[in-house]
Amino acid sequence: MFNGIIIDFCKFFFSKYFINLNFFIFKLNKKFFNINFGDSISINGVCLTLIYKSFFFFEFNYCYGTFLNISLFKKKYFNFEKSINLFNKINGHLIFGHINNLIFLKKKNFFNIIKLYLFESLFFKKFFIYKCSISINGLSLTINELIFLKNFIIFSINILNFSYFFTNIKFLKNFDILNIEIDHIFFNIINNIFYFNFK
Repeated sequence: MFNGIIIDFCKFFFSKYFINLNFFIFKLNKKFFNINFGDSISINGVCLTLIYKSFFFFEFNYCYGTFLNISLFKKKYFNFEKSINLFNKINGHLIFGHINNLIFLKKKNFFNIIKLYLFESLFFKKFFIYKCSISINGLSLTINELIFLKNFIIFSINILNFSYFFTNIKFLKNFDILNIEIDHIFFNIINNIFYFNFK
């Protein structure tokens, strides 16, 4: 599990294919030297397992579905986060690293705050709640505006300068595609409250 507090954004080196297996190789810095084989790492919000490391190069195996339907590893820099320890502070919100969907982005600047407007399919309407947590490219954020239209949802999130400049959000352009993960735990709690109250 992760908490959506990005510790670094790192460089994509290259990908390779070998006997029906696919691999991503990233050039990481010293913050990641204490991770070991088999450890889970969140890369742009996607949970991947470290299978090999050598000097600054770290290799992760991925499945075809991850590459095709979930993670568009076409950019140069990616948000990285180590998995949390059981008794550590959470700080953000609990994230599984299982991406729900891809969304389109519209970016605007308002003084010291960067506001991201995101477009989502109406199919996911029940998962979106005002002031609910959401993971965007692995970053824990909060829904600040929420509008339901006929065929899609528009919602916005605010990003402070610190988060903007220390994550790969600063490289995004209008109408880029992002990875999102809804707050499953919060959504399940709300569902259970309604179920037992109106049973």
